[in-house]
Amino acid sequence: MTAGGQSDCPHAPPAATPTVAAVIERFAPEYWERYRGRIRVDERRALQAILQCRTPALGGHRYACACGHEHHAFHSCNHRLCPRCGSADTQTWVERQLGRLLPVPYYMVTFTLPSELRAVLRGSRRAMERFMRCSAQALSELLADPRRCGFTRSGFFGVYQSWRQDMHFHPHVHYIVPAAGLDAKWKLKRPQDPKFLLHAKPLALRLRTLFSNQLFDAGLIDQPLFWKLVKMDWNASVDRAGSGANAVKYLGQYVRRSVISDGRILAIEGGKVRIRVKNRDTGHYETRLIDGGEFVRRFLQHALPPRFHRVRYRGFLHARGKPALQWLQLLLDARLRPQAANTPSAPAEPICPRCGAAMHRVRRMPRAPPAERNHHFFLSVAA
Repeated sequence: MTAGGQSDCPHAPPAATPTVAAVIERFAPEYWERYRGRIRVDERRALQAILQCRTPALGGHRYACACGHEHHAFHSCNHRLCPRCGSADTQTWVERQLGRLLPVPYYMVTFTLPSELRAVLRGSRRAMERFMRCSAQALSELLADPRRCGFTRSGFFGVYQSWRQDMHFHPHVHYIVPAAGLDAKWKLKRPQDPKFLLHAKPLALRLRTLFSNQLFDAGLIDQPLFWKLVKMDWNASVDRAGSGANAVKYLGQYVRRSVISDGRILAIEGGKVRIRVKNRDTGHYETRLIDGGEFVRRFLQHALPPRFHRVRYRGFLHARGKPALQWLQLLLDARLRPQAANTPSAPAEPICPRCGAAMHRVRRMPRAPPAERNHHFFLSVAA
């Protein structure tokens, strides 16, 4: 044994890698003390949900085994930012989108906002909604242009994303677009070049015009910023996505999963957190050391405001466009995957770690009252 009480045996099991939830729980008091007066309501709600996820504050069930062993299963918070929740919903969404893919080439269209607008979008549902509407409008207008694709009825879906590998705020939206549509007479329409959909620069210019005007008209930006935005270059990209399957799986990571996965947390070193980051320029992975309180701040700044939907559907992929989608599937002779039945399955009973037999639920534990949950939260961050 070492002086600190740690075993120096070379065959000792390695220390467990910390999870994202464990890092947030450890550095939440430091974050709260440092940024107490600048925490948004949605950030506070996200932090409270993460700290109370799968704890007695949210209630749960107690299971017992014939051998006398007991197990407490607490409920999840199901918050959109929680690192413990959402993986099952993500898989369901991916399977649903894969079943709707058409037998045509697909493209991924990405709109990225200038850095000058990051402070405008952070935590503002009004600005986020306008970004999603304007980007979708720019894409649908250029797809409908007869000099380009001529898709009078197009269809695509997009996913809003706000983070980079280092968790900095970086708002952008990805759209998955099939290279097929319908003209004004409901006839099948394809691009003239099967390997090309649209130029990226006109998309960026159209988004710049639409979004800048809407932000200024809504009073979300002042006149100097407006003129600065309309004079600068905006970013958009159009990339080939093959059959669309890999693009759907890629976007599935942002539908319900959190900002950073547990596998990218390498260690906690004193008051700092070491994470793994992929360098987009070289394709290699690097490590970054981030202050613990700063880690929590970067994580929580991606909390979405209430009633904001990250995923958007347009055209024949929208619920109201089902007749056009079915007609397009018929024209393309699409072989659709059978939809899995959405029958809820009974939760599996846990297995006793002592004897290996199935455990049975003996009691339901209710949620704590709101006052007690709030009291528990403030005790957690003020500890």
